[in-house]
Amino acid sequence: MEVVLVSCDTAAGGIILTRKSGPSSYRPLGSVVTGRGPLAAVQCVPGGEVFVALSVSDEILAVDVASARVIGRVRVGWAPRSMTPVPGTPYLLVANAGSDNLSIVDTPARAEVARIRVGREPGQIAASVDGALAVLCERGDGAVAVLDLAPLREGRPHRVRTVSRTWLGAHVQPRATAIAGDFALIGAARSDVLSVLAVLDGRIEATVALPVAGACPVGIAVTGEGEYALVTLERAGTLAVVDLLEWTITRQIPAGAGPRGLTIDADDHAVYCALTRERSLAVVHLDGVDLSNTDGHPQHEAIPAGSRPTAVTLARTHTPDP
Repeated sequence: MEVVLVSCDTAAGGIILTRKSGPSSYRPLGSVVTGRGPLAAVQCVPGGEVFVALSVSDEILAVDVASARVIGRVRVGWAPRSMTPVPGTPYLLVANAGSDNLSIVDTPARAEVARIRVGREPGQIAASVDGALAVLCERGDGAVAVLDLAPLREGRPHRVRTVSRTWLGAHVQPRATAIAGDFALIGAARSDVLSVLAVLDGRIEATVALPVAGACPVGIAVTGEGEYALVTLERAGTLAVVDLLEWTITRQIPAGAGPRGLTIDADDHAVYCALTRERSLAVVHLDGVDLSNTDGHPQHEAIPAGSRPTAVTLARTHTPDP
């Protein structure tokens, strides 16, 4: 299948498409005008459409990557900021920051089938690999919530509910999360530690001190082996590497100015990170690099990505190679 990088150019109101044909081989494919602040993009199944959240609206768009055109619209709550597909189901979760709720979207039907009330200003959301639960950052409440997704397997989206809510602090503004096994790593805009949440009981298991004060973590991604997490530190311009067994930071990797959303290609261990101040995606090649220490030196390159990219995802299409 063809691999395409989809970058959200929030300021310009569009997504940028870049074909990946090898570890360091990229070709621009064009762009799709979306308008209204695209802030997140996700593909639920390989070969399927990419859904794009428009943060200054009450819609997400369905985009066909192969033809670079909008093929559908789904009405959700106000100001959708984050999305995650639920593995093993046809559903997509959409966090609506402006209306304090969570939309559950039936992706084949391209329709919202339920809307669940959550805490104030919901943002980043992540689902477990088994589709059993999700972790949601409630930025306005300074909390993280765990949601029971078991009803989705039964086709009962209205039964999804919050099973725990953990308060992190009145003004910390949790904004990034990723799930690794029985734990979720939480990054907050106004905290110099990462919180480790035990997702089964909502308990804070540990904290991980950030290497730079005021670094402002924005994005978190777990490596394919599940041994490490990469955390973008927006003000430090680096990726912090977190050992998920020891809950320590092993090293920092330079990324560029203003790193935000990131994704990892499990096939070749390449990391793609949106650089808001450099109009590009940072590419960090981790293949063969030991993340447990600072000995190895990852290779770096950059890909143009519009005027102010904030997020990136990988999409796989059925377009045949020439």
